[in-house]
Amino acid sequence: MYISLKHVTKKYNDKVVLNDISLEIEKGQILALLGPSGCGKTTLLNSLAGLVDIEFGHIEVNGQLYSRGGYTLPPESRKIGMVFQDFALWPHMNVFDNIAFGLKVQRLSRSAVSNRVAEMLEVVRLSGYENHFPYQLSGGQKQRVAIARALAPGPSLLLMDEPLSSLDAQLRVEMRWQLVEIIRKAGVTTVYVTHDQAEALTMADHIVLLHRGNIEQQGTPTDLYRSPETSFTAAFIGTSNLLPCDIVSESGGFVTVDCDGLQWTTQTVDYVSDQPMMLMVRPDDIQEIGQNPIHSKGTSILGKIERKSYLGNQWLYGVRISCSTNPVLEWVDDEERQVGDSVSLWVPMEATRIVRKDSVTLV
Repeated sequence: MYISLKHVTKKYNDKVVLNDISLEIEKGQILALLGPSGCGKTTLLNSLAGLVDIEFGHIEVNGQLYSRGGYTLPPESRKIGMVFQDFALWPHMNVFDNIAFGLKVQRLSRSAVSNRVAEMLEVVRLSGYENHFPYQLSGGQKQRVAIARALAPGPSLLLMDEPLSSLDAQLRVEMRWQLVEIIRKAGVTTVYVTHDQAEALTMADHIVLLHRGNIEQQGTPTDLYRSPETSFTAAFIGTSNLLPCDIVSESGGFVTVDCDGLQWTTQTVDYVSDQPMMLMVRPDDIQEIGQNPIHSKGTSILGKIERKSYLGNQWLYGVRISCSTNPVLEWVDDEERQVGDSVSLWVPMEATRIVRKDSVTLV
């Protein structure tokens, strides 16, 4: 494996910020460190960069020891590039000199520096901007200069700390595609820190979701979205309806669960008998009875629309359903309805999942 972290632990005073973190990253992979503020993702990134010492465990990149308890290879000895949230461009240097900075540190010849800068400007689609200063650039252009500067020395590892968070919403969406294209073209292994689930889902090959210094779950974007293991993952990745439930019976590959008096049919899952469980269903997986033919096992629900909001291409409804606690179920549909309308809904069995209940604290 190209990058290996084993039992990495970091404390600040008595507070454990990284708790026994173990993960592996393949060469050329884009890995997203995702999680709420304070979960440890930036500390983990800084540990890879050599900016933070670790108390226990070790970090290796391409067979070289980067960190272990009591030893940290200096950042300048690690072949890494880093892109910061605020771009960190030198304001008194033009685009050429900003990109050339790391190359000059390597004491390359003037012609080699010029050739490499020209190559990077082409990669980030900024050829002709060599003499511009940062104040003359847009936010997206500044970001691309920062990426070119990080890639110019030919790093074996690219670290990115929420690089799109300072851009406006529309530009962030555009830059996601450009970033992935640039990274793929450079072929560099990348660790990308973000608290934005949309960035992680659209850009990463592999996501590591952190929660309170622990790895809550890791896998492909599809794994985390479609197969969350805990209520925290289900709530943080996408939008989920989560209902406390008890296992009633299990037979023939199907499980019947009770959620405050309303029984649901779902699929067999591994569970611990004394562990609290929750039933998860995504709002866009719920159907209206009569609008779509029913071809599978599932659960029918009666409810009344209590609130609604327009999403642009669909409507998001809050439906008060009939069971002992009368929870509100979120449901997405194309057709507009009115608050107070009664609806008959259908939840296919394959759209539900049983997850472990934990402390769903989204900061």
